[in-house]
Order: sequence, then structure tokens, then C-alpha cells
Amino acid sequence: MKVKLGMVTIGQAPRTDVVPEMAELLGPAVEILERGALDSLSGREITALAPGPDDEILVTRLADGGSVFIGKRQITPRVQQKIEELEAEGVTMTALLCTGTFHGLRPSQPLLEPDKILLGVLRGLTFTGRVGVLTPSARHVPQTEARWRGYGFDPVVVPLSPYEALGEGTAALGVSAAARTLRGAGAGLVLLDCIGFRRQTRQALQAALHVPVVVANLLVARVVAELLGT
Repeated sequence: MKVKLGMVTIGQAPRTDVVPEMAELLGPAVEILERGALDSLSGREITALAPGPDDEILVTRLADGGSVFIGKRQITPRVQQKIEELEAEGVTMTALLCTGTFHGLRPSQPLLEPDKILLGVLRGLTFTGRVGVLTPSARHVPQTEARWRGYGFDPVVVPLSPYEALGEGTAALGVSAAARTLRGAGAGLVLLDCIGFRRQTRQALQAALHVPVVVANLLVARVVAELLGT
């Protein structure tokens, strides 16, 4: 019998951009059930969840491949609702598909929160240089920098959208520019701080920088595999 694993995105399910690569690491013994906090909402309803003046900015992927900015305060109750739905379907644990920091979630089964996994890995590593952090937009830079400084790091934060195809001209130029900035700032390790970043972005950055690059969704999948024993 397969083990049921829940995955909750703050956008719309299925996350065909990242979940297939995660599933490869989890193996055939795991059945993935996906839910999205924006599932079944109209465009107008999604627009109403936009960040307010004092809200933390999140960005996520829609089912049509587009992306949208939403406010964390607005979306958190919907994330909780989707966790409860998955638990009612018998999942053994749930993985949150967002690297943002959430407060007030109340799971009845184990819940894996990527931001805590990322922080634990960085605190368990000793490396030379600064921590480089790729954040998904220029709007995210101030809050991302404040978050990682609050954790005790000296980050160099660079905006780069994970929702543009890496092979496209502007996206490829964006990766090259990000690599130059990170190199100039002395990054000794790079964290892709959005669940939407994928393996090919890591490969491009590692080829340019020759330092470790952490892909959040793949790290989450490896931790889940260990927890489930797959």
C-alpha cells in the first residue's frame, strides 16, 4: 500500500512545475495528493487576496502557468483549510510548498515547513563567504533580506523570477546577472528561496559560481523521503 503525502501550494494545484521532480526523489511508494490555496477561485477573488500595505508579499503559480502576488495574512486561513482537507483524506504528513514563514497553522498530522528546513541546513553548515539568496521578485528583496539578517546571516539578496523558462532569453540573462552579483558580493553558498526554483537554475548557477546551491523543493523532497522511509 502506498503512503499518502499531502502537498499544499499557496497557489493552484497541481504544481506541474515542481512536484514531478520531487516525486522522482520520493519514489513509487508515495502517493502525492495536492491542494492549492487558490483552487476554484475566480480571478476577482484572487485579486482580492493581493498584499496590503503591511502584509508580507508572497508570489505563486497559477494552474495556467502564470504567477500572482498574494498577501500572507490573506492566504494563511486558506492554507490551513487545505491542510485539514488532506488530513481528512488520510495523508501521513503534509509538505507546504512555500518557503515563506507561516504562523498559526494547526496540523493534526506532521507538517513540513520548508523555511524551517532551509534555516536548519544553513545553521548546520560552515562555509566561506556570504550566503547568497535568490528571491522571486524585486518586491521581495527588503523582506527577504530582513528575514535572513534576523536569522543571524549576512545575506546578499538578488531578485530572479522562478516562473520564467530558463531557456528564454530574458530569463537566461537574469541568471547570468544574478551570478555576477552573487560572485561580486562573495557568496559562498546560494539558497534558492522560493519553492518554484528548479534544478536547472541550480545547475546554471553552480556552473558560473562553483559554490553549493540549495534548491528548496528538492531539499524538501529528500527530507520527506527520509521521514517516510522511502
